[in-house]
Order: sequence, then structure tokens, then C-alpha cells
Amino acid sequence: MNYVTEAIKRQPFASKAEMDVTIKLHLGEHGANLNDTSVEILHLLSRYGCKYPGVAFLKYVTIAKAIGKSRMTVMRNIKVLVNAGIIEKVSFMRAINGGCGANMYVIQAEVKATSETSNASPRVELQESTGATVEAGNGENEPCIISKRDQKKYMLDTDLENIAARNNIPTVLYSALSPFFQGAELRKYVGIIFRAKTTKVRLEAHTDEFKACIADCIRRLKNGTVRNLDGYLYKAIRKLSRSLFLA
Repeated sequence: MNYVTEAIKRQPFASKAEMDVTIKLHLGEHGANLNDTSVEILHLLSRYGCKYPGVAFLKYVTIAKAIGKSRMTVMRNIKVLVNAGIIEKVSFMRAINGGCGANMYVIQAEVKATSETSNASPRVELQESTGATVEAGNGENEPCIISKRDQKKYMLDTDLENIAARNNIPTVLYSALSPFFQGAELRKYVGIIFRAKTTKVRLEAHTDEFKACIADCIRRLKNGTVRNLDGYLYKAIRKLSRSLFLA
């Protein structure tokens, strides 16, 4: 099986921007059932899947070194992503000397509903980042590290802005909330933020502060510090907007 031929045949996206938006939608639908290692692996695959958007060639050992986890942990979380319908794994055999080569991972263009993928493992407590950096593997057919610019997660692009506009949601809020919430639930939290925020503070003028505040609230919910996200988010946004206004 030829790597390049198969990658071209299976390439699911026309551009990296389209891939990034679809990953957001996958996380919005399945984020509650994925642990942090699974999400980190998905981001790693997206960073390696730029030449043929959505297709990445990696060995288990390369992924393990990149995220600072064991090979067995990587295999277990790859299975979670496959069962959730987020990626497809294709194993390769070396044509000359046999044995397994780098696996091909294809990020799926179709976002399946959670009810269709009940085999995905439940989400566990939030883990602290290992701080590990991505290193190129020694195996053949594995891609080189791409530029830091291409490694940015959750980049705001035209496609994302268009999706936010169609939903009548500010891009900054859509970017922060859509990886975790969709539909009516997403609109509910947007409404909570608008009720909590003072009208004298503009979201567009303080995007980093609001995104950081929202991310902190969700992180506290995941690790069990917060049980009622609605009330905690309201208080946190209200406090932030007041401090920004006074500043």
C-alpha cells in the first residue's frame, strides 16, 4: 500500500481551515466523553495532517513521546477516538521487510451524534499538561514538524467566523464554547454571558480575557471544583466585566 496514493484517496478536507472547523464540531459533540489525552492526541493528528488535510501518518511510539504518555495509553485513547467516529485508523505493512509501519489516521468529515457512538469511553478528571513538545519520529514516512504558526490550536478563520455569524453568536464566544457545547446548550451559555456582562464592556475589545475566563470555568467544572456551571459562569463573567470597566 502506497502512503501518498492512499492519503490522496482518503483526504477528507479541501483545506486545513475546513479540518479545524470540523474538529471543533467533533469536540462540541463528543467533548464530554473524551478525556484530555484523547483530545491532545486529536490535536496532534491535526498538526501532522496538514499536507493532506485530515490525514496523518504516525507510529504509536511517536505519539507517546510527543504527549509524554505510554504506548498503551496512546493505543487505548486512539481506540476511544475511533469508537467515537472522530478518526479512522488504517494499519500499514512494510512491503519489503514486513512488519507494521506508521499507522494512517483519517479525521472524519462527518460528525456523528453522541447517541450513535455509545462505545466511546467516559470522560475522566482533567489532567495537568505534561508540557511535552512534539518531536519528529525516526520511522520512515513520518512527516517533519510543521511551523509553529500551523500548530496553533483553535485558530479563528473565515469558516469559523461564518459559522458563528449564521448562529448569531459573536466569534469570540463561539470559539470558546463550541468545542464543548452545541445547539440549545451553546445558546444558553451565550445568553448567560450576555446577561452577566455589563453593556459598557465590549467582547471584541477584550477577547483574550473573556476566552480565558470561560476556559477557566469549564476547567473547574471538569475537575469537580464547580458543580453548577450556569451560576459560576455568570458570577465569573460579571466579576470580569466589572473589573475591565473599572480598569
